[in-house]
Amino acid sequence: MKKLVFPLVVVVLLAWVFVTKCGSNNLSVEFKYTQDSLNVVVDSLKEDNHQKDLQIGALEELDYDLQYQLDHQKTKVITITKWVDSSKDKVNTYSEEELITSFNTRYPEDTITNPLPLAQPVLVSAAKDLIELDGAKQTLVVKDSIIALNEERIFVKDSIIMKFEEKDSNNKIVIAIREKQINDWQTQYNQLQTQNKKLKLKMQLTKIGAGLAIGGLTFLLVR
Repeated sequence: MKKLVFPLVVVVLLAWVFVTKCGSNNLSVEFKYTQDSLNVVVDSLKEDNHQKDLQIGALEELDYDLQYQLDHQKTKVITITKWVDSSKDKVNTYSEEELITSFNTRYPEDTITNPLPLAQPVLVSAAKDLIELDGAKQTLVVKDSIIALNEERIFVKDSIIMKFEEKDSNNKIVIAIREKQINDWQTQYNQLQTQNKKLKLKMQLTKIGAGLAIGGLTFLLVR
């Protein structure tokens, strides 16, 4: 009988070690895999948002440059308007010779000689109209440029808005994933807590059983 006592003691001890080591609570492989996969998605979305931030920054710089060009073109319109006004005022001070020279310079193929005195007011008015025509032509070119710049700015602004909307969409997905992870962790925590209570009870019963077995076997051994 004593020969069987020692092997039985060893078996009881091994059973005790097994329960102690293997009875610990662990996260499931499936849970870990799911969490890791969700973290990969979140990291990817964050990187995408970072790239969109860089794109938005570049678009905002372009918008700043376009605004600078617009301001410059608007200044040109003001400069042209001032030139028209000053040139018309200057015509009022022209002598007859200067008036004829201005027309001959503009239309060299149609040489004008000394006009009749009554024709001079007409020539003055015509000279002013020509100045306004020149100013209108220059202004038209500048305003066409302003329209083109404004259209480009609208496109840039729309692109910036689209990038922000894409970022907002990414952020909503990230929030949804984080909420799912929190819920999953809460569920996992509750499950582990339940398992932990069961394991504690098992271990207590195992301790009692092992203690009784060891005590009984020891009694038989020394008997």
